[in-house]
Order: sequence, then structure tokens, then C-alpha cells
Amino acid sequence: MNVRILNELSLLKTALSAEYANYLTLAAESSVPPKQRQSALNIYAAYCYVVGQGNYRALEILNDSSSLNTHFQSLIGFVYSRDDITIKRRYDLGHQLKALFSYIAQDKRLTLNEVKLSYNKITVDVSSSITQFRKLNIDKTKADYLNGWQVVSKEGKEYEVYLDTLYVNFGEAFTNKIHLALKNYSFTHKSLSLVQVLIDLRRLFVGISIVYNEKAGLTIETLLSRNHVQLFFHKVFKVLFVRSQAAQNCPKSFHTKWRNTINYYTECFINTGVFAEPHKPFIVPGWKDPKDAAPTFSIGGNATHPESLRWFANIPLRIKDEEAVSIIQQRVERDMAHIRHVCLLKFEDLLEREDRNKVFQSKGLVKPLSGTLGYIQYINFVGADKLDNTVATFYAHGIAAKDAAYLSFLGFHGNASQLNTELNLPTCSTLNVLLTLLVMEHPRITPSWLAKWDLFDVNGNQVGFKQVGNQHIAVSCKSRKGAINAQQEVVLNELSKSIVEFLIQHTRMSREYLKLQGDVNWRKMILTATSTNAIRPSSLNTTLLSAIDFYDWLQDKSLFDKSSDITLKDAKAISDIHSLRSIRRHRGFQTYLETRSMDAVAEVLGHEKKEANLLTSYLPKPLMDFFNARWIRQFQNAILLEAMKDSEHRLDAVNMRAQDIEEFLNNHGISNIPEHFDHGFTQQTTTDSESSESLEFDQLTYTISTSLLQLLMAIRFVVENRDDEESFLDIVAHWYQSAVFVLDTLSSGKHSADDDLIGMLDIATNNKLDTDSIKGALLC
Repeated sequence: MNVRILNELSLLKTALSAEYANYLTLAAESSVPPKQRQSALNIYAAYCYVVGQGNYRALEILNDSSSLNTHFQSLIGFVYSRDDITIKRRYDLGHQLKALFSYIAQDKRLTLNEVKLSYNKITVDVSSSITQFRKLNIDKTKADYLNGWQVVSKEGKEYEVYLDTLYVNFGEAFTNKIHLALKNYSFTHKSLSLVQVLIDLRRLFVGISIVYNEKAGLTIETLLSRNHVQLFFHKVFKVLFVRSQAAQNCPKSFHTKWRNTINYYTECFINTGVFAEPHKPFIVPGWKDPKDAAPTFSIGGNATHPESLRWFANIPLRIKDEEAVSIIQQRVERDMAHIRHVCLLKFEDLLEREDRNKVFQSKGLVKPLSGTLGYIQYINFVGADKLDNTVATFYAHGIAAKDAAYLSFLGFHGNASQLNTELNLPTCSTLNVLLTLLVMEHPRITPSWLAKWDLFDVNGNQVGFKQVGNQHIAVSCKSRKGAINAQQEVVLNELSKSIVEFLIQHTRMSREYLKLQGDVNWRKMILTATSTNAIRPSSLNTTLLSAIDFYDWLQDKSLFDKSSDITLKDAKAISDIHSLRSIRRHRGFQTYLETRSMDAVAEVLGHEKKEANLLTSYLPKPLMDFFNARWIRQFQNAILLEAMKDSEHRLDAVNMRAQDIEEFLNNHGISNIPEHFDHGFTQQTTTDSESSESLEFDQLTYTISTSLLQLLMAIRFVVENRDDEESFLDIVAHWYQSAVFVLDTLSSGKHSADDDLIGMLDIATNNKLDTDSIKGALLC
């Protein structure tokens, strides 16, 4: 037995009955540590697999102490008979199983005899258990199955090969044939390359097992023969591609992996003569990215998970989609309004402090940099209670005017944060306020635009903010737009103009200090400062995200708009989401919700215009993802409500209150299928004298999906396998007719050229729903 791969062996899933397996899981949760729980249950399932006949119900051991002890002692013998694991590992497994069965004995009021275990030797009790186990008649085929399948690389390193799907579907002989070929192939490959080979071939084997249909009358050997393998592998390719797309994996990467897989298969099985070469080469299509992709707009990346939760969570299915859009719009506007409100309040604080400091500079007294020692008038001359003198002194001498103890000199020893606030110096928090407001007003401004924003050029001319006619503009560049379109001018409004003007004043001291130091960054617009230093942030995003004070302000209840319903929990979520990129995402989304126009989104975000005929069918991806999921859930609930309209479990099935059902059905319900629907289209014949326009068709359109096909298959199976005394809901007859029509049409070959339809049919056929649960919903 190979303990490492037990969880991969599907036959162990049926070794125990469902009831007994559930009971064991609950018992293990109460007796075995979480990290060891699954391995203990796997070992026990393996034991029951080799000694039993499958679907073991354990009735005899759960009702008789003697049978329980015999069973447990044999199980210990099974564990200790494994030579592939250390004595210490065997002791650990035995100890876990002992705890499990002690719990079971206590729960069932049985007696479990003591079996002494040791972590460094085989005890007398264990030796007796081994002897007891070896007396059992063990099926060698089953024992071999528990060992799994291994190969060895060129360096002699062993690797697991996962052939369980082949074993279960095609039997031991075929699996051994594949295993032998893989062992021979692996001997010639180094470990580094072999790992990827085994991963890709495992995916191929899964695809082969899915596509294979024994009802076709062909064996797997025949399908892999010269006459059939090319077509068979092409079906495998389509099914695996559909599964890859469903998992939202990269299609280009899938096609690359498929090409590599075909090469591995050819080298391992065809070039070595295990299977014949196909008459025609394998179909290995290349992937080409679409030339004319639907238009998208950069709004700082896709919506993050917290943003999606903030926008879309807990919107009732019962309401109309327009109402859902209205709720989303209200949420986005509420969050943006909160951020804007807090930032405006802090901006007003900064303006007021700036005005106050100008008064302090004119009226306050300046403390000399030296020569104050021993003079009584300079005692308590500066500090928190003498802000006028502190501000006047700092602005007279500048940043880092003293080599040491400048904070103490200004009367703020050990309190640099408060000093920076009182001096109104630019910090990551004050910059976050100003830049957030700026991006809110002009979402076309990106973080990279801000990071590259120069106030002065190399000649000392002011270029980043200037007046053109009656307008004031801010100028920076976007490197992604190319050399010609790199410069981007933003026409400012009254608010943004005041923000930029204050930003220039706010960073004046920083700029003067850097210029004196000979640092070329003095030309930059975005600078930070303390009383002892000034810098240009090396990473603007990192600097802003470290603004602890700013994110505290967003959660400060005293700053909340009293007319808003924002709670502390809301404020915490908004604070966690906030970034300049997030502000752009919100503003782009907000613009779309207001205008329902991607032209407007393109304009507000500063992109070139897109073709109108493309934009009219485009929705922002986060909104489209939300409605895709919403429409699927609505359709599923509509079917369930119709199918279970007379069932007492109706409300539980759709997780709705009784008072919400009528509203949901009015907005999203489905109506009965026409009574005279006879598995196809009904055409009324005409005479030669009748106009061709008098032809009439009873027509029904289906939107096919994999989940719908699975449901139709289940309905058809339940109806065609019902007992005579079973009575179905009236609606079932209509859906049964639909199931027959859709499934027979797809199976007839009329749509064989439609790869998408056939791919969905294949997946649905190989992943059928639990018909027992469906049946319960269909019965009266």
C-alpha cells in the first residue's frame, strides 16, 4: 500500500457505504486531530477495500463487541504489515485509529480491548494483530491497486503516476500496459522535464476517460488504433478545452499544453510501438488572439473581491434587474460621497491651518539658531503652547536648519507627528486627501500621471500648472500612450484648481529644501516633508497606502456626514478598499451607471473614442459578471419554483420567503410550454393556391447550457424510470417533452458541426446530476 496516494484512488470512495462513511467522519471530528483525520480515514477505507466486497455498512461491528475487536485488531495488523512506512509512522496511524475506534466503542456502548502500541518496536499485541490480518484472504489485485503506479527518472528519483482514471474505466490490463510504457519512457528523462510530462499526460488520461463511451461498441484499444485515434483525440481536445474555458484558464496556454501533450504521447506510445500512428496527423490547432476584441477601458485593473462584495452583495433575486442596477448605483455613489465628504473636511482643515500659519509667521517671534543658552526669554519660547513662535521660527530657518536636536529646538521633542501637522507639511496622509479629490474630479488622472508630474522643467519654467486663456490646466504625461500622445492636459474646474494651487503651496518648503541640496527632484509636484527632511516618494502608490492617519480619518465617526447612513462597518470596508486606482474604478463605474454609455466612460477616463456600434453592446466586466451569475440563478430558481410549486420544501429549495415568491415570479418566472408541443416544429400544410405567407410554426427557442442539459437528462431519466404508482407534478410532462426534443435533436447529428453544443453535451453526459434529489422535486 502506498499511503501517499490513497486520497487519489477513486475505488476507495465506494469501499464504505455512504451512511457508515458519514458516521466515521463525524466520529473522527471528535477523536482525531484535524491534520491527521483524513489520512486515518483513508487508511481505514483502504483496509475495508482489500478485505471487503465494497459498500461496507459495518452493521455487525457496531452492534457486537467481539466483532468490533476482531475488526479493529485486524485493522492494526493491516497498518503494521506495511513495510513502505517507518515504525514511527505506523505507530502514529495506529494511535489515530485507536482513538477513532475508542470513540466508536464508547458511542455504541461497546467494549474495545486494549491493543498496546510502541513507537519504536512491534509489541506483542501488534504481532498478534499482524498474524490475524495475514490469515485473511487478501485479493492480490486489490492490494496492487493500493500501491498505485510509480516511475523512476533518469537520476533514479521516483514519481507518482496517476492512472486511477484509466484503471477504473478500462481495467487492470490496459492500465499496466500504459504504466509499462511510462516507466520505459521515464528512464530516459531527467526529473525536471519528467514532472511536466506526467502532469500533461494525466490531463490527457482524464480527457480520454471522459470522452470514452462504451455504448458506442468500441474498446479503448480500438479507439487508440490507427483508424480511430485522430478523431478520438480531437474529441478529447474539445472536451478538455471546454473544461479549461469553464475554469477561466488562459486559452492560449491550453493550446500550448495540448501541443506538448501530443508530442509526449507520440514519443511515449507511438514511437515505441505501444500504439499505432494515426493515418492522419493529430489535430493540434494553434491559438490566435482575436484581432478585433471588444473594447475595454483601463480603470486601474479589474474589480477586486472586496469591491465586488461592496457593489453586488445581498441584492435580492426577486427584484427587477433595473432595480438591481439602481441599488448598485446607490451603493457606489454612497461610498464615493463618504470619501469625498471626509476629504473635503480635511482639505478645509489644511486651508485653515495654512491661513493660520501665515498669521503666525507675521506675528510670531523667531528663535535664533544659536546663542539662546542662558537667556530667560527663550525658556518655553516655542512648543505646543507657543505655536505662533514655533511656526515663525521654522519658516524663518527652514527644513533641517540645525544638524541635531531640531525637534527639541522647536519645542516638540519626541512628538514629530504633531509638529508636522502644526507646520502643515505635506505627508502621505495630506497628499492622499488632495490626490483623492483630484482624481475624483478628473478620473483620467492615473497614479503614473501623478508620479511623473513636474511642476517645473529643467530650465526652471513652470509647466505642470498654467493658465491658458480663461482656463487653468494641469499637465503631465502617460508613458503608455506613446511618445506622440504622452503629454496629457487636464482642464481644471474651480475645486481642482484650488487643490492644485494649495498643493503647490503645501510643497513649497520641500521644494526649496531640495533645490538648496542640489536634488533635481525639486521640480516634481508630489513631494513630502518633515521638519528635518524632504523627499520625492520613490513609489507613490506605496507612500499613499502607508497613510495611517488618512485611513483613520475615513473611519472617524466625527467626520461622517450626518445625512448619510454610513456605519462604522461601512467606513472600515471603504477604508480597506480605497486607493487611487480604486477611485478611478469607482468613477468609471459610476459614470457608466449614470449614463449607460461607454463613450462617456471613455471620455471621463481620458481614452480615445471607440466605435459606437461596438460600445452599444458593451458592459463593464464587473457588472456583466454580476448579471451573468444573477441570470443563471434566476433561471434555476424559476425552474425549481415551477417544478416544486406543490412541495412543502419549495421555499427551502430557493432560499426565499413566502412573501417574496410572488414578486420573483412576476419579474422572472417561466410560463408553461405550449400544450401541443410534439417534439419538434409543427407545420401547417398548404395547397398550391395558398400563399406561402400562410405557413404557421409553433416555435420555441432554447438557450442551451451545460447545466440545462444536465437537468433535462435527469428529468428524462426520472420520468422514463418511474414506478407505476408514482405521480408527477403537471409541469413535469411539459419539461419531459422538452428534454426528449432537445436531447434527441442534439444526439441526431444535426448539430455535430457545432463544437460548443457537442462539447456541452459531452460534459453533461459525463457529469450527471443526482437523479434521486431531482426526483424528489418532481413528485407530487
